[in-house]
Amino acid sequence: MRKHRHDCLNLCMDAGLTVLGVDVRGRHLKVRCVEGFLTFPCTPSDRRWRLNMRAQARRLAWAR
Repeated sequence: MRKHRHDCLNLCMDAGLTVLGVDVRGRHLKVRCVEGFLTFPCTPSDRRWRLNMRAQARRLAWAR
């Protein structure tokens, strides 16, 4: 879980988001940023989860 959480935070910071905190909500991580929030799965079974989350983080960074 710790490595996955670290990966999620790195994806957000690499996209240029300012991370405020992380909330664990059941089976998802909610990463709160100044620009908004992103919801990451805690048990990613799909191999493309990292690519999908990177795309969402970039979209959120560009939306501001």
